[in-house]
Amino acid sequence: MHFFKNFSQILLITLIILFLTNIFVSIGWPIYSKFKEKKHLYSKLQVDLLKMSEENLNTLYDELWRNYDKFKFEPFIGHTETKRTGKFVNFTEEKGRKVIRPSNCNLNIYLYGGSTMFGYNVPDSQTIAQELQNLLSNNYCVFNQGRSYFYSKQENNLFALNIENEHKIDIAIFLDGVNERCGGYNYSRYLNRSFSLLVERPYKMWKTTSLDFLLTLPVVQFYNSLFGNKRWNIMYENLKISSCDKEVQLGNLFQHRVNLRHGLCKENQIQCFSFLQPIAGVHGMQTDKFLHYKLKAGLIKKYNDLKKANKYVIDIGKVLDEDTSLSYIDGVHYSPEANLKIAKSFYDYVLKEN
Repeated sequence: MHFFKNFSQILLITLIILFLTNIFVSIGWPIYSKFKEKKHLYSKLQVDLLKMSEENLNTLYDELWRNYDKFKFEPFIGHTETKRTGKFVNFTEEKGRKVIRPSNCNLNIYLYGGSTMFGYNVPDSQTIAQELQNLLSNNYCVFNQGRSYFYSKQENNLFALNIENEHKIDIAIFLDGVNERCGGYNYSRYLNRSFSLLVERPYKMWKTTSLDFLLTLPVVQFYNSLFGNKRWNIMYENLKISSCDKEVQLGNLFQHRVNLRHGLCKENQIQCFSFLQPIAGVHGMQTDKFLHYKLKAGLIKKYNDLKKANKYVIDIGKVLDEDTSLSYIDGVHYSPEANLKIAKSFYDYVLKEN
C-alpha cells in the first residue's frame, strides 16, 4: 500500500512538472523566437546578389520565411501558398504572385512551376514573371502561378483547375526539373494519416492520436528544433528521386506528364511551352556553401534522367552556363540576374511563335 502511495505521488508530481514545462515553453518559445530572429539570415554572398539595404533585407526575409502562414491544403493540387501581403512578397490564389502588368491586354501568359518560378529569396520585382512582363509589350499580361515544391503533375492539375474556373489563358509556360519526382505531392503522407483518422472506428481513434499528441507537445517540438530533426524536412526529400521504383524511369514519366499537358493545351487552343530548367550543380555558377555535394550528385542524376524527355520539352539549362557570378541565391533558387536570363529565354521562344 505504501508503494502505491509513493508511486501515485511521483506520477502526480511528474505530470504537474510536464504540464508546467509545456506551459512555460508555449509562452516562452515565441518570445525566444522573436528575440533570436531580429535580423535576416542571409549570408554575405546572398546580400551581394540581392543588393538591398539591411532594412529591406530584414523585411524580405520576414515576408518570405517568418511572417506568413506556411501552406494550406487545396483539393486536387495538394498544398498551396497562402495569401501574402507585404512590401516585397505578395500573393493571392486567384492571380498568383504579384506582377505589375498593364490594365488591359489582348493575351494572357500564365507561368507554372515550383518555388523557382514563384521566386523564393527575391522580391516581386525580380521574379522570372516580372522580368518577362518587363520585356513584353503592353499587349501581354503575365500571371505567376508558381508554388513552392510544385512539380509537373501538380502544375498540370493547377492548370486544369484554372481552365475549369475560366481563366483566360492564351499562352502557358511551364518550368520543370528540380522538383520532379515519381511520388505524390509534399505532405501527402501526413494528410493520409489524417484521413485514416476520420474513417477510423471511434473507439480506436486514441491509438492513432496518442503518439501524435506526445509528438506535438511544445517541449518535444522545442527539443527537436534545437537538437533533433526539423518538423518538416521537405526540401531534401523533395529533390530526391528515390520515390521511383526500379521499373520507373523518371524521364519517361516526365515525358508522359508533358504529353498530357500539351494534349490539354491543344484541346483548349492554348499555346504551351514546357521548359527543362537550369539545375544547380549542372548549370551556371554555384558554391559548395549553398549546395551539399550529395545533393549535387542527386541533381546531376535527375537532370540526366529528365533530359531524355525531348518531345515538347525545351532544355534551357545552357542560358546560365556563361555566368561569371553566382547563378543561385541558395541551394536551388535563382539569383536576380539568373531570373532575368530565364525570362529572356522565355521571351525569345514566345515572340518567335507570335
